Amino acid sequence: MKKDPYLLGSLNTALALLDILSHYDKISLANLSAKANVNKSVAFRCLYTLEKNGYVEKTADAQYTLGIKFLYYGNLLAARQDLVSIARPVLQRLAAGCKLAAHLSSLSRDRVVTIHKEESPYDIQVTARVGMNAPACATAMGRAILAYLPEKELSALLAGYTYRRYSPSSVTSAEACRRLLADVRRKGYATDYDDRFPGFGSAACPVFDRTGAVTAAVGVVGLAQTIQAREAAYAA
Repeated sequence: MKKDPYLLGSLNTALALLDILSHYDKISLANLSAKANVNKSVAFRCLYTLEKNGYVEKTADAQYTLGIKFLYYGNLLAARQDLVSIARPVLQRLAAGCKLAAHLSSLSRDRVVTIHKEESPYDIQVTARVGMNAPACATAMGRAILAYLPEKELSALLAGYTYRRYSPSSVTSAEACRRLLADVRRKGYATDYDDRFPGFGSAACPVFDRTGAVTAAVGVVGLAQTIQAREAAYAA
């Protein structure tokens, strides 16, 4: 079989070990390495790395089991799926009423990710797809979420953010971003015009959970001039 030049051997081995672990409550290193058909020392190093990162746990009797991090990811994925189910009819009405593509986005570190979208038959088709992501400070979706984050979380995020000038409208510093986010909180919605993509823009509002914490953003995407002309109406 031809060797795949893009395949990372150690990562591939770690994933194979995790796949085997998923079928057992717990399993020994010897059995695990035999089932994965890898050298015992290689399996140990992979498991050690996974254990240090919370993906694997080692029991008192030297057995291995999946770590609690998978429970976290499972709950996170389930919550996102529930959010999409609830938001889908809202997005459909929004796309039909505004005659623009409607997006649902969530925050992943310092980037905003599209987790669902509804196209509108009345406007140009926006090329963004589910899974696409962008710097949070550079989009209305991201700004709508950032504006309502707890101060400690926001400060850490802005301090580590890499600011890029995509266009003359781009936010290029933490101070400028804070001023923009203060305006978002004042208005209750966020916008971006000709920022990352000349000619395009968006308007977005935050989505809060039952505890009052911001969890996502809903908004419309289209031609900048269209959204700018009806900004207040879309935000309402």
